[in-house]
Amino acid sequence: MRELFPVTKNLIYFNHAAVGPLSTRAADAVERHARDQRDFGALHWREWYAQQDGARASAARLINADAGEVAILKNTSEGLAFVAEGYRWREGENVVTTALEFPSNMSPWKHLARRGVETRVAASPALEHIEPLVDARTRIVSVSAVAFHNGAVADLDAIGGFCAQRNILFCVDAIQAAGVLPIDVKRSKISFLAADGHKWICALEGAAMFFAAREHMDKLEVLELGWTNVQRRSASFLDATDDLLADARRFEAGSLNTAGTMALRAAIDLLLEIGIDEISRRTIALANTLGDRLESIGCKVARPIASGIVGATPPRVDGRELMRLHGELEKERIICAPREGMLRFSPHFYNSEDEVERVGEVLKRLI
Repeated sequence: MRELFPVTKNLIYFNHAAVGPLSTRAADAVERHARDQRDFGALHWREWYAQQDGARASAARLINADAGEVAILKNTSEGLAFVAEGYRWREGENVVTTALEFPSNMSPWKHLARRGVETRVAASPALEHIEPLVDARTRIVSVSAVAFHNGAVADLDAIGGFCAQRNILFCVDAIQAAGVLPIDVKRSKISFLAADGHKWICALEGAAMFFAAREHMDKLEVLELGWTNVQRRSASFLDATDDLLADARRFEAGSLNTAGTMALRAAIDLLLEIGIDEISRRTIALANTLGDRLESIGCKVARPIASGIVGATPPRVDGRELMRLHGELEKERIICAPREGMLRFSPHFYNSEDEVERVGEVLKRLI
């Protein structure tokens, strides 16, 4: 597996929670498309469209959805904004989210205040924190499957079941889970889900999956109309209607990021080939080994570790010292990220125990 990720020849790359490196499969897909468009223009457009269909189907397999419930958007933020702005709110209604959210899953909800919609913020995605904030005017609960900074994992099954019992829509920011943890939108009764491909899926930025459950799709107004998401009576572009496509492609308002979509398909297909359950088992085990090693040198580690994210606070660290440590680690070709007062390490399944040991050795010396 390491041979499929050339980054391993250059770096100890523990930064998949930011931007994942391309596998050879994904890079080859992008290069093939670039050469095709360079040498033949749009001659092979039918193959491009077939690849887009394949990407929707592969994304659907990854989360146990139907291909008709998946659209390709430009990023996670766009998908979440489509839900926040597209839902037909009435003044006085509310949405519940959590205090652990990245701005992508906070800003769109707070912006609804201008429409008389209240955003209620639970301390965490634990159901015991969410449930007291829900009342008869709650229309959506929106959480991150995995918190971006400390790796806290939401119990999607429990929250989804709770929402379904109360006819509340369940929206999930899955960017820190897709590609590394199993996601089952049917089992978890998820209404809407968004996840860009550039983190744990290890594809390019600018191509994301957006899931809209078929039974809830019509509950969203489509905010953007273009030439690709409306019906045509004939082959003529002059004969287009304003009738939306029946499936999730209604959210795709124009030409897609074709190269990004091809990378997304190739990256997801590789993960499916290996198996998400095996990827999850391997990544969580490696992350816990890293957590143990960091604690052994005096770091405080966010527990439990149930994802690929390890948030570590070195001893006697302020903001300036944290940035110094981050910079020194980069000089040692160890790539992580400073987040919310911690060094955030995010290894993936192809990383090794030897790399974990090296991180521990270097950080101990720097501390």
